[in-house]
Amino acid sequence: MTEPDGKTVQLLRNQKDAGCDTATTEQFLAYEREKKPQAQRRLLLRQRNSLLQAVHENQERIDCLDFLLYSVEQKIKSSIGEN
Repeated sequence: MTEPDGKTVQLLRNQKDAGCDTATTEQFLAYEREKKPQAQRRLLLRQRNSLLQAVHENQERIDCLDFLLYSVEQKIKSSIGEN
């Protein structure tokens, strides 16, 4: 097996940093060898959409936690005011 060149190493690092799984990375590199940048673009957009969906889901969770924290803080303020 040959050692990857600098460009391939950089692509692998970027794929890992972007959260791509092994299958996505292998497919991306296959498209690179086949000189299919449009297919690479679609693959990267799919990964981006997946990450963005996770951001949105986590934002909803944070919003729920913020509401719960606000409710608890109001109870605390209320109980302090009663003392």
